[in-house]
Amino acid sequence: MANSISVIKDRCTGCTACVKACPVNCISMVDRPADEGSRWKKLAVIDESKCVFCNACVEVCDNLGEKTSNKGTFKAIVMVKETVAGKPEIDTASYKGVWCYGEVRHGKLVSTVYELLFLGKKLAADLGEPLSAVLIGKNVADQARDLIDHGADKVYVLEDPMFENFVDELYTNALVDLIRQEKPNKLLLPASTIGRSFASRVAIKANTGITADATELSIDKATKLLHATRPSFGGNLMATILCQKQRPEMATVRPMSFPRAEKQSGRQGEVVRVTVDASKWNIKTKFVRFEPEKGDAQDIAAAEVIVAGGRGVGGAEGFACIERLAKVLGGAVGASRAAVDSGWITYRHQVGLTGRTVRPKLYVACGISGQIQHLAGMGSSDVIVAVNKDPEAPLMKLATFSIEGDMFEVLPALSKELEKRKGS
Repeated sequence: MANSISVIKDRCTGCTACVKACPVNCISMVDRPADEGSRWKKLAVIDESKCVFCNACVEVCDNLGEKTSNKGTFKAIVMVKETVAGKPEIDTASYKGVWCYGEVRHGKLVSTVYELLFLGKKLAADLGEPLSAVLIGKNVADQARDLIDHGADKVYVLEDPMFENFVDELYTNALVDLIRQEKPNKLLLPASTIGRSFASRVAIKANTGITADATELSIDKATKLLHATRPSFGGNLMATILCQKQRPEMATVRPMSFPRAEKQSGRQGEVVRVTVDASKWNIKTKFVRFEPEKGDAQDIAAAEVIVAGGRGVGGAEGFACIERLAKVLGGAVGASRAAVDSGWITYRHQVGLTGRTVRPKLYVACGISGQIQHLAGMGSSDVIVAVNKDPEAPLMKLATFSIEGDMFEVLPALSKELEKRKGS
């Protein structure tokens, strides 16, 4: 049976309360036909193709019906929701709290959790619910105090030698068991390599939905649903995704998309040590070994200065002047998708919608036009310097400082001057 919603004409007074309550603007008021004989001039009409069946209009109309002495009016909206065979209905009201997953990599807490706590704190405040963090790993309990200082009211610690290295199946079972036990309302994870790897597994095993690579999240005041927005169709469209019937509502959040939560030493919070029983899990995978990437290139995700090259670099050899300037500035080397797709530089340097999201203090874009896909990955930089022959390039207009010229003349001259100043 499909979802359906309708208005009982004889009970509708045309008061517009449902129009104001609708979060997706799918209700409008129309004039009643003159020959209808109703004393009410207006009638509510619902566009069912836009309706998200959140129940906000039903609640406001029913509440008015309870307050009026005229029992023949209000309670005019009837909603019927579909039932899915094999999937039991859940009591969404029993799920409380916002959770942030704290990723631990090689024994160290990854800083993306501070961004999740910044975002989670706002969501929790809008819901009037507590903010919690989850840690999974070996010898990770010492990190709990830091998460409380950064805003967590509670930290769940799943600590065991078997969690020393990340294994999708193992971590998924551990987190899902905790979800079933504690029933969180919202769950945020980083859209990192690890986060992307097992977040979808968690969603499937927990029988809920997930929004991947969200760049904006908010709570709808009327429905308390999480509105998770992400780029779609190559960044040309922003889609807002809802998960109405299942909990927790999940989203992976692009690193560097939000500021970090500020540290407040001495905050009060609770650390909950969770006992883990792996004997009931049928784990088919195991960790073999870790081979670190060779080279001493700085990771762009954590860099405060990035010098990036695009199509205008012309070839792999064109990155030599970019690498020199990055070295002088003590920064990392970035690239646009065009440069990576051409094989001039490896993917780990790619900035943009299909690459990494960065938030440096200084971003120097060389030979990059500035398409929306690239801007999605570096638009939050504090200061942007664009070097391009084309003054009409989008990034030249958006940059803090724009230099019109040949990058192969500008960059060496800039590097030389900076080297001279550093030496003096």
